Amino acid sequence: MKSYINEFTEILARLIKHRSLAINRVECYRTAIELIKVLNSTGFEVMMIEHPKGNPVILATLRGKTDKFLLFYDHYDVQPAEPLSKWESDPFKLTRKNNALFGRGVADNKGNIVSRIIAVKQVLDEEGALPIGVKFVIEGEEEAGSPHLEEILLHRKDFFRDVIGVIWEFGGFNKDGSITITLGLKGILYMELKARRLKRDAHSSLAVLLPSAAWDLIKFLNDLKETNLEKIKSFHEGIINVREIIEEIKKEGYEVFFDPQSLKEEFGVREFINGLEGEEAMIAYYGNPTFNIDGFITGYVGPGTKTVLPAEASVKLDFRLVPNQDPLKIAKEFCELAKKLNVKCLIHSMTEPAFTSFKNEFIQGIIRRLNEIGERVKIAPWSPASGLMHVFTKHLNLPVLSGIGVGYWGSRGHAPNENIRISDVEKAIMILKEIIRNPI
Repeated sequence: MKSYINEFTEILARLIKHRSLAINRVECYRTAIELIKVLNSTGFEVMMIEHPKGNPVILATLRGKTDKFLLFYDHYDVQPAEPLSKWESDPFKLTRKNNALFGRGVADNKGNIVSRIIAVKQVLDEEGALPIGVKFVIEGEEEAGSPHLEEILLHRKDFFRDVIGVIWEFGGFNKDGSITITLGLKGILYMELKARRLKRDAHSSLAVLLPSAAWDLIKFLNDLKETNLEKIKSFHEGIINVREIIEEIKKEGYEVFFDPQSLKEEFGVREFINGLEGEEAMIAYYGNPTFNIDGFITGYVGPGTKTVLPAEASVKLDFRLVPNQDPLKIAKEFCELAKKLNVKCLIHSMTEPAFTSFKNEFIQGIIRRLNEIGERVKIAPWSPASGLMHVFTKHLNLPVLSGIGVGYWGSRGHAPNENIRISDVEKAIMILKEIIRNPI
């Protein structure tokens, strides 16, 4: 069998050299053009859609022997490479060390894009035509929350009319060599609160008389946390019953993916909050929404001392939401409550959660195909991460799964020394080929 690893690395190197952060529109445009060249050379018909405020979105089509299509969703933008001092090689130059490839985006997500194109190319070379058509949606703003993707895709619904299902951008191999098929994503709501209590900063001795913006924000947030956000009624509405979903998966003989020991080791903790262990920890991991402080800014934080009562304080928050929660309703109710306490509330971004049923025909077909080729499969109801998957599941009515990719448990996505193993690339391409040959 012909090896495509040299071609894989050559194409990936051309993509990695572009510093395609979503905010770097010039580099994102150059990356999109590079991808279009690769797709065209493989036989795809390609449309590049430019947005006046965003980066190009690529829609690509290659017809097969049937009138149906399998769709891959990917993104070519990447996270910043900083801190650069932590990298052992140039993050924007593909570097091979033994059996691994290093560079920003090799796992998330440029390596997956190339592996999927190479898989298509292999099937074409071996069979002369695709058994089923393949389409791509490749965007350049995923790491920034995909602010323009929904608008672009919903104006082109015809593109999705003959699609049987979507394979999402991320995936790879667990420590035991198994694959986790993930059926959805949590949603996210990102907000900022600002409080101002004084015309100017005051001497800290006046804290006996004057109000504190910092303490007011702390009290507001702590009260919400201690009462499990009971004042935000919509936060508790529509939460899906994850226990039923997990039991459904186990009943079919599949293990639900959860690796608590690796989490503890990675972050250096001996136990989870609230004493969570075993089954209850897994239920919380998937089934509980979060209320998290991302950053708190107030007063003096420089070297030495400065005794000051800050005039203002701000805090950035995010909620990770489980399927059926409504981020818009939660945001409105939260901001109304903040306003009553003279706290300014800013909504930065929100994305709805997404979920496809384990029993869906497309999901079952992909899992069955993985079993047929001898892959060990675990199931995750959804990922704690977020993305615009709901555009596909809710608005385009398409089943979506993730988990088939070139990454592995040590790929270090978003971190220094992001890497993939060449053996995993070869295996992922083989799996993709078999899915293209027989997706359901």
